[in-house]
Amino acid sequence: MVTVYLSSAPARVCLYGEHQDYLLQKVIPAAINLRLNIISAKTKEEYMTISSKNLKKSIRISPSIERLSNLNDSFKSFMEAGIISLKQNFKDVHIPVISATIESSIPVASGLSSSAALLVGWISHLSGILEIKLKKDEIAELAYRAEHDLMNIPCGKMDQYSSAYGSIISLSCTEPPKLKQLKSPNSGLIIVNSNIPKLTSDVHGSKVNKLKNASQKIEKLSNLELEHIQREDIRKHEKELSKEEISIIQAVISIKEDTKLAEKELQRVKPDLHLLGKLLSSQQDALRDGIRVSLPILDKIVMTGIEEGALGGKLTGAGLGGCVVLLVEENSKDILHRIQERLKLPTWYVKFDEGVYFNDNYNDSSI
Repeated sequence: MVTVYLSSAPARVCLYGEHQDYLLQKVIPAAINLRLNIISAKTKEEYMTISSKNLKKSIRISPSIERLSNLNDSFKSFMEAGIISLKQNFKDVHIPVISATIESSIPVASGLSSSAALLVGWISHLSGILEIKLKKDEIAELAYRAEHDLMNIPCGKMDQYSSAYGSIISLSCTEPPKLKQLKSPNSGLIIVNSNIPKLTSDVHGSKVNKLKNASQKIEKLSNLELEHIQREDIRKHEKELSKEEISIIQAVISIKEDTKLAEKELQRVKPDLHLLGKLLSSQQDALRDGIRVSLPILDKIVMTGIEEGALGGKLTGAGLGGCVVLLVEENSKDILHRIQERLKLPTWYVKFDEGVYFNDNYNDSSI
């Protein structure tokens, strides 16, 4: 009997702390029940065969690969990077030859971290077959190295840790990261896709540099670490900062403060959903006016959602496209239908979900 392997990893939304992870600040992401599944079986072929149902694409990879073969093929590069990351960490590992199928309900380039789910699921899959017992933080780190170090994508670690751990976490993006599991409130989320593709590398290029440079400048001027900088520190040095730098730093501090308040609220037995919604919308204001990664369609989605009963909302992901996340009362699917009717955009009602998992005894008659 052929052994069939399954791994599954969730999408994530960034609830609080957008554009904070690469500044080494705190973020609060949540895994949601849009998932990517990988199913495979070992073969006696020379090359691995990996098929994506969503991309309608099939690739072949040598298990002995040592470096990326073609950065122009992003799907193949992700698969190769996952293999190489695992091999770099475990020098004597022999990657099995498998035939794998990937199917995902996570829209690509939407700000829901489809790439992190792919790498987290893939590394969990390979390590599971090899019977390497990786902890969730180890899976997240290997996925991060694959994307950041091997593929040169300027991401932080939020996406990989969120997909690996699941539920809602507070992640201090220090080195090493510090993680705390938070309570999932009795609420739901509505995701609305703007249908404008978001590319992290495009947004992160100049935008990351601007945020890092402005943050480093105020740290130097105030002789404080970013974590401890307050609004009065900006006022003290406003003559030494450009208008754009002031705008960026004010937004960073606003998001930082929102995230701290949200973390405190999410540790209560019964979090105040109305406060959590207001904090979401507050961050959207900072992302729009200070960091300037919103778009009119994203602002419209947030406004429409609130008009139809959502408690608050913001873009999720790097911005300039992708999805909006709206906080709603539990089982508020009527709001979803009204939003769909007004915006005519892809919309999902989602819940908080578990992290990555692997099953080496998967039974599916379609295989």
